[in-house]
Amino acid sequence: MELAWFEDFLELVATRNFSTAALARSISQPAFSRRIKSLEAWIGADLIDRSTYPVHLTDAGNVFLPRCQEQVREMYRLRTDCRNAAGASSQLVTFAALHTLSIYFFPTWMSSPQMASLATRSSMHAADFMECIEHLSSNRCDFAITYDHPDGPPVLKTGPFESLLLGTDRLILVSKVDSPGKPLYDIDRSDGEEIPFLAYSWNDGYLGKIISLIRSRWRQPLNLSTVYQSSLAESLKHMVMAGHGVAWLPQSCARKGILDGELVQIGGQQMSLAMEIRIFRRAGPLSRAGEQLWKHLLHNAERRPGRDLSIPR
Repeated sequence: MELAWFEDFLELVATRNFSTAALARSISQPAFSRRIKSLEAWIGADLIDRSTYPVHLTDAGNVFLPRCQEQVREMYRLRTDCRNAAGASSQLVTFAALHTLSIYFFPTWMSSPQMASLATRSSMHAADFMECIEHLSSNRCDFAITYDHPDGPPVLKTGPFESLLLGTDRLILVSKVDSPGKPLYDIDRSDGEEIPFLAYSWNDGYLGKIISLIRSRWRQPLNLSTVYQSSLAESLKHMVMAGHGVAWLPQSCARKGILDGELVQIGGQQMSLAMEIRIFRRAGPLSRAGEQLWKHLLHNAERRPGRDLSIPR
């Protein structure tokens, strides 16, 4: 028996839908269904009545629910107590963040006056969007820092998460410049020639979905031909700077190249989209250091509502 099975069951109770619960738990629906079946096999009784939509609990499921909630709370309370008992030496605040944010946002944010006063000891796991969510869902980190947009994947909006706004960034389309300082590639060209496109890998569904939204707003079909894929914006940036094509990059990632005259934004504002930078946590108790950080962020959010804490433009 695994604690994750209990959490899967509670997610299913909250959503009453296998697909939605699986999305919130960052696993495929078949894998999620197998885990619920494994829990029922361990209990020795069916907990879910699958003949109805939305699904309902069986009599055994109704008996199991309050005990399951109590056991999950108790396990995390026990973990918190053990961490606190271990003393300050173990009080690391653990983060998972998108690669770009771990490089260009996190260091500046942690050294800002608001954060420096906490003297937080931290560790960082840099990953793609779904891996960040999986780390947060499985309690392998205290916080996840990701981009957020109303039209992005709704994973974080359906699970037991809370979030705060830390800042903003913008996704922009960029090209290398030629010797006269003009874009090497022009999306306004009318000669029908394909433009090499440097894309995010299929498994980075977040920025890929945002880019699809941007492309749908363009006044005519973009003649882009994918020649390279990577889950890392930093990798795409270096490919652009080497002249291999165009790519959408977070402005924080592209800023230095633009200031140095190596990159240029193309397509104007219509080819860009603003994104929020948010910090997410799971509902329930964190370590003493994690709770201290969250209270500090809440306090600053109340004192400075709507303030942009992202990297200065």
